[in-house]
Amino acid sequence: MSSPYRLATAVAGACILLGSAGAVQASPFHGSYVGGQLGWVGYDIDYREDSDGGISGLSASGFTGGVMTGWGTVLDNGLYLGLELNAQNEDADLTVTLDESELGVDSKYSYGITGRLGTTVNDNVLFYGLAGYQRSRLDYRLTDTEEDISIRFKDSINGARLGVGVEYQMDNRLFMRAEYSYTLFESERYRIEGETLHFDPDASRFMVGLGYRF
Repeated sequence: MSSPYRLATAVAGACILLGSAGAVQASPFHGSYVGGQLGWVGYDIDYREDSDGGISGLSASGFTGGVMTGWGTVLDNGLYLGLELNAQNEDADLTVTLDESELGVDSKYSYGITGRLGTTVNDNVLFYGLAGYQRSRLDYRLTDTEEDISIRFKDSINGARLGVGVEYQMDNRLFMRAEYSYTLFESERYRIEGETLHFDPDASRFMVGLGYRF
């Protein structure tokens, strides 16, 4: 079992164990919820080929938007525990010229599972940290600019996701949130026409959301 899957399992198990360890406090933040979110995503990619030098800090950025659903509870000491699923479309892309070739990268979508651990300031404000597992789909394009030959391939990448956020609960069960997260993806290698390509991607996301708690 890969490390991202072990992390997701550990997060879920910790939430279940902690949630059963104390009495639940009546709180506006208790219960299941659904919502939508919009924001910005930026991929930072280090790239190299076996036969040539590489380049660090390639940046692909764009808009992202999707949905989230989850469940959370507040213990007597004000500790918040939650588990959330997310899915979103992405529109981050880059095109860069490397010697006699051109590299293009486009992000298409992302989804994952996240555990949330936080504390309530009052009945309306929650600060939390998050940890989980994220999976993203990237499309690659490698073009030989001299011979006008283009190779396209795609892959799903996995990684551990960490972040922080703040949530504001309104009286009509609606809530608003702002959240920043960073995903450290696993390094990937691709064998393309006798050449090994190495990609080392990470991603930053800033999202704002609106949801409804049942």
